[in-house]
Amino acid sequence: MAGPRNVNEKIDQALENENVAEIAEQLARLREDLAGLAKSVKALGVDATDEIKAQASRVTDEAISVSTQAAQNVRDEFSALNQSLTEQVQKKPLQSIGIAVAVGFLLAVINRR
Repeated sequence: MAGPRNVNEKIDQALENENVAEIAEQLARLREDLAGLAKSVKALGVDATDEIKAQASRVTDEAISVSTQAAQNVRDEFSALNQSLTEQVQKKPLQSIGIAVAVGFLLAVINRR
């Protein structure tokens, strides 16, 4: 016959078994939550990487656009100066030859030193 001590021990064991089962269930839920959290963190990392790539692409495109515009401005300026010089030479050819000779002479003097 089971005495009160055996019954209490059986009740304690049953309670412990239920606690173990409950703890195991909580651990399983915790593992699932951690797995979900890991997936979320990974997704955030991928999103952050994509955002950084997009920003870099925008900055690169903007830099290319600005440099292209600057190069076009330089070409336009050079073309305007070339046109102006051509017009001056056509209007005053003797003066242009005199200026060219003077500049050549100065460059020759500078190169000798």
